[in-house]
Parts: sequence; structure tokens; C-alpha cells
Amino acid sequence: MRKSEKGKYVKWYRLAERAMGDLIPHPRKNSEIFKWVSMEDWLLIPTHAERDMGEAKNRPNPNIYFSVEDDGIDLGLVCNTQDSIRKMRNILHTYHTREREELLSRLKRLDGGFITTVYAKAYPYHPRQSPNYKQVFQTQANEIDDEAIKEIFRHVDMVRKRGRRKKLAENKRWTPVLPVIDIAKTRVNKKDEDFVKRMTQLKPLYETCLEIKTQAQINREMRRERIVVRICPKCGIQPDSEQRFCSQCGSHLLLEVVSRQEFENMKNRRRIR
Repeated sequence: MRKSEKGKYVKWYRLAERAMGDLIPHPRKNSEIFKWVSMEDWLLIPTHAERDMGEAKNRPNPNIYFSVEDDGIDLGLVCNTQDSIRKMRNILHTYHTREREELLSRLKRLDGGFITTVYAKAYPYHPRQSPNYKQVFQTQANEIDDEAIKEIFRHVDMVRKRGRRKKLAENKRWTPVLPVIDIAKTRVNKKDEDFVKRMTQLKPLYETCLEIKTQAQINREMRRERIVVRICPKCGIQPDSEQRFCSQCGSHLLLEVVSRQEFENMKNRRRIR
């Protein structure tokens, strides 16, 4: 896109600054906004750490984008990289109970204009071509619950498997079909107050998504958080017991070191006496 065409994004980025506050960069010069506009005519809002569009497109976190058209603006929070999808999947992990509840709570606060969609993103000819998108699942964003999240990732896995099979069948060096999740997408009129209102609704949801840990981070924390428990070979663990023998069957208690997550799993299976 020419600079003159990218200029239409300046006004809306400045309005996004008003809605998002310190969560996004505030370029001093309008021309600095141009580098965040893609050749496909949409703007990706960067983080403070990102220096160019390449870094922003490949981030392991969800991103906010918007596309300015003649009759309106498409705006959304999207997982467009496989790392960001894997990170979002961790919201289903028991380790992320607080984040999952927070995400669902903030989704419910969105107005009825937001939808959640899973797409199959296809690169049939070259990995750097402009991809084609095919919708495979859609639901109302403010009606999402645990079951809907499971359904989202069921479709994500289906798209991923299709891409792997196609890669093998066509002997390609890249995966020609990949999943994309629009966590919350909407279309707004080209009115300042409407744009700011919708962007403001996305802010807390975006903050929650950025706080979700990667699987590597979870594993590191699980390795650090290890506890000693007393285990009866017959009756299960007794973590609060200072006794040497099981109060239920009299067996000698064994000491074992487990991760905090293993401990929580044992509680969930009701193995604690």
C-alpha cells in the first residue's frame, strides 16, 4: 500500500490510543503508524516490545487488528499464529482456573455485536501468499462457556490435522492449511464514539489473553512448585498428616515429592484422605 492509502489508519489508531491507554504504543509521529499497516489493508496494533511488522505478526500472543473500509471497520482480537493458539489452549488447563473464569467473565461483558470464529487459513501456492480464509465454526462471543471453548479447539484440531495430511499428500515444505481463532470480532460504523466503545470493550479481554502462560512457563513453574506428601500404599495421599502410619488401615506411610499440579490432580480425583 502507498503511504497515502495508509494515512486513513492514523485517525483510528489515535482513537485506539484513547481506548487502550498505556497498553499500546503512542507514536509521536503519524508516519510511525504506517509500518503497522499490512499490504492486505489492515492494521495490527503492536506491543511496546515490537519493532516491526514481522515481529508483530509472529508474536506468541493474540493481537488486535482493524481494517478500515468504505462502509465500516472490522475490528477484532485474534490468535493468528500457532504459538498464540497453543498459548490460548492453556486457558483450558486446570492451572489456569482463574484466567479461564476471568476470560469467560470478560467475554460475557461484550455486547451482542461480537462473535467468536474459527477459520481454516489456506496457503495453497506459497507460504507468503495472501491466505484464503474459510469459516469452520462461529458462536456469539458473550455466550461462550467451557463447552464452547472445547468445541472451538475441536475445530482447531480438525483444521490442523487437515493441514498436516495435505502437506504430506502434496509433498509441500509448508503446512498449507492452518487454524485461526477470532476470539472476539465485530464490525463498527465509522463513527468515533462507536469505534472507541468497541475498542474499550476489547481492552480487558486483551489484557487477560496476554497474561495466559505458555506451556513451557507452566512446566517451569510446576517444577519449581514441588511439595512433600505422605502416601498410604492402600488409601492414597495424606498431605496434612504428621503420622507415620495410616489412620485408616495402619499401613506405614511413604514420603514422596510431587508437583503442585500433581497434588491438585490427586485432590480432584478425591484421593486425599
